[in-house]
Amino acid sequence: MANYIPINKNILIWARESAGFSQEELLRKFPKYVDWEKGITNPTYSQLEQLAGKFHRPLAIFFFPDLPEEQSIEKSLRAIRNEDVETLSPSVRFLFRKAKAFQIYLKELYKGELHEQTQKIQWLSLRSHHKPILELANYARECLGVTINDQIAWSDSDEALNKWREILAKKGVYIFKEAFKNDNISGFCVYDSYFPIIFINNSLPKNRQIFTIFHELGHLLFEESYLDVFDNPFWRLEYENQEHIEVKCNSFAGHFLIPDSEINKNTIVGVDIDNKIEYFASHYKVSKEVILRKFLNAKYIDNDYYLNKINEWYGKSKKEEKKSSGGNYYNTKLAYLGDTYLATVFSKYYQGKISVEKASEYLDVKIRSFNGIEDAFLKKRGNNVYI
Repeated sequence: MANYIPINKNILIWARESAGFSQEELLRKFPKYVDWEKGITNPTYSQLEQLAGKFHRPLAIFFFPDLPEEQSIEKSLRAIRNEDVETLSPSVRFLFRKAKAFQIYLKELYKGELHEQTQKIQWLSLRSHHKPILELANYARECLGVTINDQIAWSDSDEALNKWREILAKKGVYIFKEAFKNDNISGFCVYDSYFPIIFINNSLPKNRQIFTIFHELGHLLFEESYLDVFDNPFWRLEYENQEHIEVKCNSFAGHFLIPDSEINKNTIVGVDIDNKIEYFASHYKVSKEVILRKFLNAKYIDNDYYLNKINEWYGKSKKEEKKSSGGNYYNTKLAYLGDTYLATVFSKYYQGKISVEKASEYLDVKIRSFNGIEDAFLKKRGNNVYI
């Protein structure tokens, strides 16, 4: 005889809605699901385990007497269009909750040492919303201590992406990656006065990821949590609404990644524009969109050329730019979490300040996978973990 488990039906409804599933989607696997939400019947323990996994919630939460206090993604994130947030897939909603979890983990890891993080992040709050974007970009580059020559000297986009993540983490801004399963979404940021988080889509080309990092950094400078869908309407804002926050963050990222003087001193007169866009993007390790906008601002191209390029790039499938997924599980985890965050977790573990169970939770892995990710990290860092 099946062992049915009495649960809080209101928690069940909340968990489904916050995960972005409809009742109809659940009925395919659980024919009596609607009855569970009505309280007419209850799931078995096995079925409840499956639901907890599908909703990415701990099983114990379904027995809580009251709804947990949790700000919804709709209330937390801004976007160009409300429907961009309201229609998010369950997988992206889960990533948002994961970002919030990482903020909690960081606060726990730095418990009693928040003064250190306060010092790291101080540069991000020493700004004015009324400063010109160019001034903000120059200020940010000065704070990060990276010259344009340093940037050019990096061997390729992979190194540039890793360097920017490491530099920003040391300045208090942690950047995590994941395959979003939606190439229209480039990333999002979750503002916090201690631990602001940036999440970027690992499915996109490296130069696009770099641009997304600094676009999101622009939002953090304005103390915003924002979801960014880099589609055709997004790029059309460049000439349709210069005061839109997305245009300002684009401008910040563009000025930061490649100062106007770098474009002006390299004439493009008499050369193929498409080739020059490719050259600049590769040379400075930035996205083609950054260069296109620079050329538009410098009047090397007109609005028609700009729009035609945007339509060309965003009016067709981007499948050819995607790299195959898979590979080594542990190396993928290392890439998603970033060296600085990993070093923080392992150093606390080696100091005996956190248990293997806690360390595994912070690393978002099961306990049985802890040794594997530890080995992969130590091999990558050459046992150079700060303790």
